[in-house]
Amino acid sequence: MSVLGTRIERAVDDDRARTVLVSDLHIPDYGGDAAECFFRLIARATAAQSTRVVVLGDLFDAYVGPKMLRVGIWRETAMVLADAASRGLSVTVLHGNRDFMFDAEFAAAASCRVVAGGLDATLGDRRAVLLHGDELCQNDLPYQRAKRWLRHPWTCAFLRRLPLRTGLRMAARARARSRQVIGRGDPTRFDPTAAALREVFAAGFALLVFGHIHRAARGAFPGGGEYAILPAFDDDGVHLIHERGVLEYRDAVGRTLPDFPARHFA
Repeated sequence: MSVLGTRIERAVDDDRARTVLVSDLHIPDYGGDAAECFFRLIARATAAQSTRVVVLGDLFDAYVGPKMLRVGIWRETAMVLADAASRGLSVTVLHGNRDFMFDAEFAAAASCRVVAGGLDATLGDRRAVLLHGDELCQNDLPYQRAKRWLRHPWTCAFLRRLPLRTGLRMAARARARSRQVIGRGDPTRFDPTAAALREVFAAGFALLVFGHIHRAARGAFPGGGEYAILPAFDDDGVHLIHERGVLEYRDAVGRTLPDFPARHFA
C-alpha cells in the first residue's frame, strides 16, 4: 500500500516482544557521541530477549553510496549491526532524507532490513505506521519537489558512481543550503500538516510514529489516532520503547521519561 506517496511495507518481526524506535541519529563522519550512544543502545537491545530495533531514517549525517561501507564510522556501524543480528537482534532501517541511498549492499553489510518508505507494524494490539516523517510536511514544496528528482533511479545511479570524497562534498553543500533555507524561512512551512495526518489515519492506522522534524510530541489526533514524534537522537539519546502494551520515551541510559506535550497541526 501507499500513503502520501510513500510505499508502506509490512513488518516481518511482529512476533518480537520489545520494540525500540529511534530516529535522526545523524552520525557524523568522525562518529562521536551520537555513534557511541547508538552503539550502547544496540548493546542493550541485543542483551534483551526478543527485541527489534527500527531506525526511522537519518542514521548517518550523510550516506552517498556503498563505497562508504569500506571505511570509517560507516563500516564500523554496519559491523556493529551485523554483530547484533548474529546474536538475535532484528534491525530495520528506513530511508531518511540524508540516507535514501541505503540499498541491498548496506542491508547485507549490516545484516538488517532496509525499507525505502514506511513500515506497517503491530505494537501490542494496535496497527502502527512508522515513517521518517518528511512526507508529512506537505507545505515544504521546494523540498517535496527536490525529493522526487533526488530519489529518481537515474540520480541515485549517478551518485553511486561518484568518488567518495566528491559525494561527501556534495552532501555537505546540500546540508549547508538546507540550514540556510530553514533559518530564513517561515518555520511553519516545515511542520507536518493536519491533512497529512488525516490521510495516514484514514488508511486504518491507530498509531503514527515519526521523526524528521526533531521536535518530540505525543498526543491524540482529532478524529481518531495517536501520534508520537521522536526527537533527534544525536541531541540527547532519547528514543521510544514499546513493551507489554506500553509505549514510552526513554533517555540515553534507558530511564523512562515523561511524555512530551501534544502539539497542534494546521
